[in-house]
Amino acid sequence: MNTLCPLRSTTLKARVVSAIRDAVFAGRYAPGDPLRELHLARELNVSQPTVREALLELEKFGLVVRTPNIGTVVTNLGTDEIREQIELRLLLEKVAALKASERMAPADFRELERRLAALTAAVAANAYYESAQADLEFHRQIWACSGNRALARALDQIAVPLFAFVSILRSAGSQDLIRVMSSHAAIVEALRQRDRARIEEVIGQHGQTAYQEFLNSGTGDCRAYVQQRLSVANESAPSSTG
Repeated sequence: MNTLCPLRSTTLKARVVSAIRDAVFAGRYAPGDPLRELHLARELNVSQPTVREALLELEKFGLVVRTPNIGTVVTNLGTDEIREQIELRLLLEKVAALKASERMAPADFRELERRLAALTAAVAANAYYESAQADLEFHRQIWACSGNRALARALDQIAVPLFAFVSILRSAGSQDLIRVMSSHAAIVEALRQRDRARIEEVIGQHGQTAYQEFLNSGTGDCRAYVQQRLSVANESAPSSTG
């Protein structure tokens, strides 16, 4: 059974990038899973060089790790790496949010509210992949409103692997999607009030919450944690026999 749907075009690298990225976010590839060029090329109906170029692009965003003469795997961050990524993301995101609060016009807030509504709808539908995508797009709007393109690019590179991991955790059933919404509205309100202290507070709280269970689990890395959660979910699932 194919993991990915074949693509009609053999020339659009961006579509291959999108297909592989979406498969990672959807949990069809777990942290540490190998991404074999020949297999991907056959599933997507594209050439191996196209897949190779796509994987190089995904490596820039930290979603995959390529080892020469060995292969490519989905990024598998350890506990210390996650902590470091979160620390850096929070430092930069607070700067971006503070800058955004000074610049955001009514149209910017309408767009942020639209993205929050999309996130709310995905959560209501219990749609794990869609909620992670909508969550990322919500934050990207704030980063873009900072007016600092280098800052927005840096945050994107740091945050995308973290959002992918959260999406995988949600697909494994280890996160309550309702809790995902709890701090987004607070971020919007703090930005509207242009309250610098409150902005820093809600960004800090929001950035820590999604990863706290993993950081406290003692499992060591993302792959081990996902496997543990899937094992627990399988054990608690009702038996089909009897």
